Amino acid sequence: MPTPIHQLQSLINTHPKKNMSDMIYEKISQLIQSGEFPEGYIFPNEAVLCEQLSVGRSTIREAYKALELSGYVTRTKRGTIVNSYSVILEATPLKAVIQGASLQNFLEFRLMLEGQAAALAAERASGEDIRQLQQIQNELAAAREGGNYDQIPSLDRSFHESIAGYTKNPLMITAMAGIAEACETETRESFSKVSSLMQTLEQMVRMHQAILDAIRNQSPGEAMTCMLNHIAGLPS
Repeated sequence: MPTPIHQLQSLINTHPKKNMSDMIYEKISQLIQSGEFPEGYIFPNEAVLCEQLSVGRSTIREAYKALELSGYVTRTKRGTIVNSYSVILEATPLKAVIQGASLQNFLEFRLMLEGQAAALAAERASGEDIRQLQQIQNELAAAREGGNYDQIPSLDRSFHESIAGYTKNPLMITAMAGIAEACETETRESFSKVSSLMQTLEQMVRMHQAILDAIRNQSPGEAMTCMLNHIAGLPS
């Protein structure tokens, strides 16, 4: 199995024309989030890492500086050290954490967040909120019927973000905003993998309507169950 340093070398060899410091920053941050560079890991000094990666010292310094500003590492006389996960989470935007998360962790987070959001939306959504959600649902169904499949991921995103908005909870709204882009990307990618796209889209429209009906009927438990079933049943 390649070491994290070997993964960095491979990345640079694969994309030699890209901004090196940005690439090194992105890859190291992912390796820290995945635990391959664990808490307390001390990176090679600048000269050694420059030699290992065949890049200039300014490139490494820029990458290390960005990692420090993002909370991933602390630079000391001992060297550049990976921070504890709690320190990283305090400094790292949710969107960056989501990008480095495994599919399983992402699914678990969605189930927790969106299940509760649907339940609260059933308690708190206004009549106008529900009309707006039905309009999104109608547009999604029309896109499916008309074969405009490229519109569906963004409409799906709007549907889920709207439900989070109806909770009136700024933390839930912010958390949903942090994962919305990843959700849309996942939906687009899943469409290219499923064997029966029409069946998948039909199920999406049906599940959305079930969630919407539960919110309209002010049934928190049913709304949560429908949302959990919907997310758990999404193609991966």
